[in-house]
Amino acid sequence: MPLTSVVVGVDGSMGSDRALVWALEEGRRRDLPVRAINVWQPSGAPLEVERLAALHSVADLRAGLLRDVTSRVDAVVAREGAADVATTSHVIYGHPIRELTRAAGSYSLLVVGSRGRGSATGSLFGSVSQGCVQYATGTVIVVPRPEPRPEAGRVVVGVDGSPLSVRALRFADDEARRRHASLQVVHAWSPPYLGFAGGPGGLQQEAVDEIAVQAAETLQDSMRRGAVDPMRTDVEIRLVEGSPAPALLEAADDADLVVVGSRGYGGWKGLLMGSVSTQCVAGSPCPVAVIRSHADEDDK
Repeated sequence: MPLTSVVVGVDGSMGSDRALVWALEEGRRRDLPVRAINVWQPSGAPLEVERLAALHSVADLRAGLLRDVTSRVDAVVAREGAADVATTSHVIYGHPIRELTRAAGSYSLLVVGSRGRGSATGSLFGSVSQGCVQYATGTVIVVPRPEPRPEAGRVVVGVDGSPLSVRALRFADDEARRRHASLQVVHAWSPPYLGFAGGPGGLQQEAVDEIAVQAAETLQDSMRRGAVDPMRTDVEIRLVEGSPAPALLEAADDADLVVVGSRGYGGWKGLLMGSVSTQCVAGSPCPVAVIRSHADEDDK
């Protein structure tokens, strides 16, 4: 089933404004409507809002919040020249993680800033963005707070042969085409440590060579399953000896977007989010898309 909309969490912070800009650009690229959602929970509201709540009905307060949210969203839309993107503003009462993931469902892109008003100073990965990545049933894009960089014209995706990484590859290829950008496909592998096999450090060259061959085969198989032609001039494949997260974060320094599966073969069954995707979202200087599996889609 194709994507139906772009949902973006807004809270009036600079981080959420950056996420809104990214959502508007994505909505234009995909010809999708953008729903900007502010989730209000009284326990986290500023003191002036609590005072208003004591003087006005919840309906009046929500209407006032909606006016403020709409005004801010409209200002960003005007500044970015995005009047051609169908954009609506909404205020919902509840918990931000629950309401944002519920609004997005499985077939909307959910865009959130890496940190909003509620995040502690210095935190790279706010509680709301972290919760959305963990509990969303669809794709989540986390937009970092630093100022926008010039477009690099490149989308990076990590693959490890798992079904989710193949879905990530398909998403990344589609995104790169829409951006008229190149696609870099990264597969990282680590040599085995054979402590009792003899040789310096217990490493046997033949074992290392065998793992390297298997890694190359995994990369080629992922490309085949993802229907991406490695011979395309806009496709670069990288086979990296080392850990996946550092390899992807290094590639992120010169990328517009990094795409990863929520869990790969290295993740334990039952975990909501793997260590590689967690590290990428926490440390990437560019937006990161975390891909989840849909029960009605064939990921093989």
